[in-house]
Amino acid sequence: MSADEVSNIMEEAQALMDDLAVGDDEEGVPTAGGSNPIVIDGFSIDDVLDESPLGQSNIIDARTKVKEGEDPLSAMTSPLMPVPPLDNGNSIAISQTNNTTRPAMTTFSDVKAPTFSDVKAHAHGFASNMVNFATKAAANVAAVAASQPVSAVLLSSQQPTMSLSNSLTHLTAAPPVELDNDQKTALIEKHLGTLLPGERVIMFLSNLLHVSDSSGWEYNYVSSSVTPPDNSMWCCCMTFYRVVLFYTDEKIASKEGIIPDEWDEDCWPSRPKNRQLQMPLSSMDRVEKSVYTTAQNTTLMGLVMHGKDNGRQLRFTTTSYSDTLRVHEAMQTYAFPGRRNLGYLFAFESKREEVMASIVENEPGRKTVTLKPASRRFDPLQEFRRQFGVLQPCPWAIYENINNNYQICMSYPSVLVGPASLPETSPESQRIIRQMASFRSEKRFTALTWSSGKDGASLWRAAQPKVGIQGNRNNADEFYLRHIAESAARCNALRTDKSPMPNREYIQKLTGQPDFGLSPGGTLKIMDMRPRSSALANKTSGYGYENTSNYPGSTLQFCSITNIHGVRDAYQKMSSLCLSTTSQDSQWMSLIEDTKWLHHIRLILSASWEAAFFIHVHRMPVFLHCSHGWDRTSQVAVLAQLFLDPYYRTRAGFACLIEKDFLSFGHPFHTRCAHGEGRENASVTSDEGQISPIFLQFLDCVYQLVNLFPEKFEFNPTYLLVLSENLHSCRFGTLLCDTERERELVANIRQRTHSIWEYLESREDCNCKNYNPSSKVLLMPLPMLLRSVSLWTDRHAMYGPKPTIRNPMLPDQIEPVKNMSYKSI
Repeated sequence: MSADEVSNIMEEAQALMDDLAVGDDEEGVPTAGGSNPIVIDGFSIDDVLDESPLGQSNIIDARTKVKEGEDPLSAMTSPLMPVPPLDNGNSIAISQTNNTTRPAMTTFSDVKAPTFSDVKAHAHGFASNMVNFATKAAANVAAVAASQPVSAVLLSSQQPTMSLSNSLTHLTAAPPVELDNDQKTALIEKHLGTLLPGERVIMFLSNLLHVSDSSGWEYNYVSSSVTPPDNSMWCCCMTFYRVVLFYTDEKIASKEGIIPDEWDEDCWPSRPKNRQLQMPLSSMDRVEKSVYTTAQNTTLMGLVMHGKDNGRQLRFTTTSYSDTLRVHEAMQTYAFPGRRNLGYLFAFESKREEVMASIVENEPGRKTVTLKPASRRFDPLQEFRRQFGVLQPCPWAIYENINNNYQICMSYPSVLVGPASLPETSPESQRIIRQMASFRSEKRFTALTWSSGKDGASLWRAAQPKVGIQGNRNNADEFYLRHIAESAARCNALRTDKSPMPNREYIQKLTGQPDFGLSPGGTLKIMDMRPRSSALANKTSGYGYENTSNYPGSTLQFCSITNIHGVRDAYQKMSSLCLSTTSQDSQWMSLIEDTKWLHHIRLILSASWEAAFFIHVHRMPVFLHCSHGWDRTSQVAVLAQLFLDPYYRTRAGFACLIEKDFLSFGHPFHTRCAHGEGRENASVTSDEGQISPIFLQFLDCVYQLVNLFPEKFEFNPTYLLVLSENLHSCRFGTLLCDTERERELVANIRQRTHSIWEYLESREDCNCKNYNPSSKVLLMPLPMLLRSVSLWTDRHAMYGPKPTIRNPMLPDQIEPVKNMSYKSI
């Protein structure tokens, strides 16, 4: 920073303090209850429900006021207003869309609107701090006014530089190179390639002083009189979707880690050919301003972007404080719109032009989106009929009306399956289902998710019962489960082509236990995903587990799978270990085991295998539940079906399976992934109570199966990597929102966003080249499955500083910086 720049900051800060010296009688910030109420451009969920039944297009009202206590999802809004251009030659805002200003990213529930005095006091304090900071900076400038070399030095909290010449500090740069708009546009086209639909550039910064990431790699600017080739430099480009850091001379950037002549290239660590770093805005957990100290004790302010995936980091330092502050403000605005402004996520922005072009006005003030929605991979009528096959008489019936408007359970799908002996058209059956739902947590009553199509072998799911300490009972719940067991038993009795039971010796080798699984023990197996202690503790809150004496013919098994808090804790420990530069490599496996991440994976796989075993071997219905029935239950249900049904091991079947048991049955993706939300600093931990990598843990379990039997799956580990990378990116709308109701009735996801399934289908590298289709179950010996569990290194060690696997999948191979468009858009 030059003395002139410091002087300008001091003058601007002092001017701000002078402007704030006004009386309190001037017009201040409108309060929530005043004449200027706060209005958000978006839908209120409750306002939409009555006007937009399932299957119809949403009615657009661009100025729907959000009422207190409601939790809206943003609907159609105007295109975003980019951050204004910076006031220096090193940064610009490339695109200007229109004059519509984006609403402030503020959570309005239970927040008292600030008075003008509050705003003035806050701004006055900020301006005063800026004057003090600029004064100190001026002293530093005076101390190093002799044009001595300056280099950015990382603080001890940053990752140290790797050995093997992993730093680019030898690169030199002349004083800041001025670029005009045409040059900046050319650089963007060269290094980012074709932008995604709706991806417009918000900001461009050149002449970065420092760039580094979690891999331990770093670049530090060194002032010198030597001019590099073609005025090369590091640049930052921020779009509506992502932040990309790139070096303008690809040849020099690729010199990192050049293999010496005497070194076997197969042993050299794999690194990206062109050093380009990117992070989707929605995958950021928080953005922090950080101060780096130079060798001459001069301070340089930079930004640290913390990712939600594995705790990865990107860091860079700009040439001026004003640049840093402006970029920080832009990232806070566009990366964290909050739950009340989900319409600002890039998934909606990428398809905004198509949606806006399809709007028609049916009557004055009422507009309808006519764009054809993307097809569902899970069509409930088609899928359940596929499962039932030619089974006659079928013991199960499709309920098309009992929850068609989500009137019984708002987190359940609109189409369900239950016993055929309780038809939904019967008033008595409707009464039983309503009473049973009232006895289950969140009214998530027992529903079928898979049927063998041959007999009574089936898989059911629900939430925990409201037993409580007093041992409450519900006649309707007991009656309903009895009908399931009896219907399955009658269907099994009618089957003539029964398969012989495996002998005792085979079952012992299959299960690894001498007496496990020899007898079904009853006609209905209830599997509670929780540890027994947790289920007992839930009784104090009015919940609990089934008393098998009230459910004749049933058996109960606890699977000891940890809750979301245990999963999050294990994931954070494992991620920290993978990003560590000081871990003892000789104890690597024991350190990984100590995180408990692989232990939790084994418990989930074991429960899933056992559920599939009892269904397939003993041809009986298995009933799964945990606390709410949308986390652990979804994981185990999907994995059990992967063992049982070869259709789900195809790409189309896997997409159908995820849409059925995660999306339709209400896994809360938004709550678990915090889409559009982040933390302001690392000390804030109270808000992450419901955030947990449940879906990522499920993908890890699938990876274990694909890694063990790759030829049995039509997709490969790359497919799972790409899916996991887009869990937080919000590039697609498929994994947004918490329930089917929110996606279909409120956000209209399939109409307003692109589908991740279309993107995965377009990538040939996600196909298994040695796929060998099979029509049989995939039940390997349980000991072999559990002993084969290993760290998903390509995923969890992707951003780590130490090479962990030979020929790893690099970030730029999973989600390339350039040419990211696909055939459907």
